[in-house]
Amino acid sequence: MARLHVGLHALQGDIKKYKDQLDLVEIRPVDMSLPGAPGLRKWRKAAPPAFVFSVVLPRVVAELAPGKALDDALATSLEVATTLEARCIVLSTSTEIRPTAANRKRIAALFARIPAEGALRFWEPRGMWEREDVIDTARAAGVLPIFDAARDELPRGPVVYTRLRSLGAQTMLSAAALDRVAKRLGERRDIFLVVEGTRGAAIRAKSTLVATLARTGRAPEAGSIAAPVAPIVRPLVAEDEEQ
Repeated sequence: MARLHVGLHALQGDIKKYKDQLDLVEIRPVDMSLPGAPGLRKWRKAAPPAFVFSVVLPRVVAELAPGKALDDALATSLEVATTLEARCIVLSTSTEIRPTAANRKRIAALFARIPAEGALRFWEPRGMWEREDVIDTARAAGVLPIFDAARDELPRGPVVYTRLRSLGAQTMLSAAALDRVAKRLGERRDIFLVVEGTRGAAIRAKSTLVATLARTGRAPEAGSIAAPVAPIVRPLVAEDEEQ
């Protein structure tokens, strides 16, 4: 039976109301203003155990340039992840991070600094990366790739993290698009689905997917959450650029 977690790319409104409608939210340390540790602990306490906090690493980390700025931002992010008992940690690289050998090494080196125990680790590329290259790079780094299930076929496996970022000017995905998403999700154990849009769009996506999965005998249930291990931050070693 699938464990479906649907939410937004940022917290909209109060966490106490948000958690009654959705069951996942992405948190962006450094790039967005967040409460201190006491406030984060209140967020975690306000949400049920199955609610998923997903920490998206800051832009300065995603640039993969070794140095103090990356080290400090990564340390802050992992502290936030530990405080929130984050289920997921996401590295989202920009279009400037091209599919070179050096960048593949840097991606793997970065994830080597993030404990594999506790939180699930994901990589989301943007730009020129081909599907198979994304899958191979993620596998080499020991993480899972992120695709847009409304546009892309998803790799096999019991766990999937997908971002629906193809809304454009629309406020809602069509029923046909959501049906396509449900089919691509397939037989999964854990589904983490992020909607880049309004809370209403995310709520509609969740209700439609729940109904569709139920019709196919894959009715979702709430997932259990494992607290992540306290992070250990290691220095990132620079690599010469290889084409």
